[in-house]
Amino acid sequence: MASLKASIVAVSFIVLVLAGINLYLGYSGNDLLAQHYMTDGEWTDSSCGGCHMGVYEEVAESSHVQRDIAQWEPLTNYHADIQGEEQWVKEYGRYHPGGGELEEYGVDIDCMSCHEQYGLYDAEKRAMAFESGNFSGANDAAIEDAIPVVQQDPLHMATYTLDVVTPLPMLVAFHDAVNAAPTKTSCIDSCHSKDVPTTAVMWASEDYEEYDVHAEVNCVECHTTEEHNIAGSEIPEPETGDNQISSGQEESVHGELVSMKSCEDSDCHEGISHGPIADAHLEFLECQSCHIPALPGGELPGTTPLQSFNWSSGERVDSHRMEDFAPQLAWSDGVKEGKLNLPDSKNDSGVKLAPFNVVTGSWWDAGKDADVLSNPHTSASQGDPIPTSKVKAADSNGDGTVTSEEMQAYDGDSDGTPDYPNAVLRQVDLHYKLGHNIAGSETGMAEPLMCDDCHGVSASETLQQVHFEERPDCQTCHEVQPVIDWAALGYDSDPAETDPPTNFSAKTIDITIPGAKPPEVEREPAF
Repeated sequence: MASLKASIVAVSFIVLVLAGINLYLGYSGNDLLAQHYMTDGEWTDSSCGGCHMGVYEEVAESSHVQRDIAQWEPLTNYHADIQGEEQWVKEYGRYHPGGGELEEYGVDIDCMSCHEQYGLYDAEKRAMAFESGNFSGANDAAIEDAIPVVQQDPLHMATYTLDVVTPLPMLVAFHDAVNAAPTKTSCIDSCHSKDVPTTAVMWASEDYEEYDVHAEVNCVECHTTEEHNIAGSEIPEPETGDNQISSGQEESVHGELVSMKSCEDSDCHEGISHGPIADAHLEFLECQSCHIPALPGGELPGTTPLQSFNWSSGERVDSHRMEDFAPQLAWSDGVKEGKLNLPDSKNDSGVKLAPFNVVTGSWWDAGKDADVLSNPHTSASQGDPIPTSKVKAADSNGDGTVTSEEMQAYDGDSDGTPDYPNAVLRQVDLHYKLGHNIAGSETGMAEPLMCDDCHGVSASETLQQVHFEERPDCQTCHEVQPVIDWAALGYDSDPAETDPPTNFSAKTIDITIPGAKPPEVEREPAF
């Protein structure tokens, strides 16, 4: 009995001491946790900054928040100067975490879009609020269903009940259960579901583990974060001495991003070898090039992968990949900001072969950019896209098709002078870089690529002529497009071509190294 009393006294003493520490430091269960899920159901995002000194300001300057909502890109073909920024917020605000340019529309940074841990954050309700114009209520709508669940959590209830005598460790424990690091679900549901049409990722599928060896890896393990800047596969253009990137634009907010974790990092696949020949390829070949051998077509969770999109009539018309398909390999030093997603040349510095999904996009351009006018289908310049409202208005005979003659003759202001005399319809093969659906020996849609998947296709004289002289469409000879079109990559022939031809389907390939030590042969002793 005496020991029980002693234990009660000891526990009470510890609680009082911790309560004193809380009071001294200014912590209060009711105050601290109410900032995340208010007892009356109200929610304020900016309250996170009340506890995390300086963090809110840090997030406000991060690349996810500091996005130019007026920036044009081919898929949306959105012209903020014509259609208005408010309309952009209605249509695409759901993919923005708030803050930045959305502050003027009453949308604060929505910390819970990334950090909510109960799996109850409702991105669709947030999207519906944006679409209806209820911008200031969008963040609240996303956690409306989560609030009562959190408030009934035993740890949460105990924290509110104890209030100022709540031990700080309990506050931390509850905080981490509600607001810990982003989960894969947060990234997918809140924002990156929009990547599925261009990259055919299967991360929203219930059987994702069948498509990707990294299915159990959390996004932030590879997309490392520094000061709330999240690393991606994009590599910004090099800066010049006056702190301007080479295209002449202002320095990008991505300029100081932490590097994406490499496959060969010490806590990933460091030290793994595929043999000397294959390992030598890593100097110019990204691992994903062989480990993303196929992509799924048809109805994926939420959408269907794009094959093309066409704005030539002023309305977007899509075609989709209804069958499984193979990525295309192309040279890349990363996706440049302020330019279209086009591949680089093998003679450019820092390039490697990487896998892409190629989506052909079509839209009208005013033809003011000399490079666009000369090379409308291959120029990486964004040029001067013509707003879709102008394109529709140019359809003078109302047949739903806008011709070059109609577009170049269009006089929207009726001043007797065509608005777009040099208008040109661009048809650009946009390259969307792939980094997911990683296949392994027992996972994925197909086995990782082997030597003969890339080499040996040009071994005969006939195939050599087809690939490097006549250059017909691949479907002329192949039901499935080959993995590598060597001519398109800048080669005169398959760089591994030998005479006589090498059988690249063999499990082992004999090589001769000049000056190498001859193999040792075991012999029976002479005596």
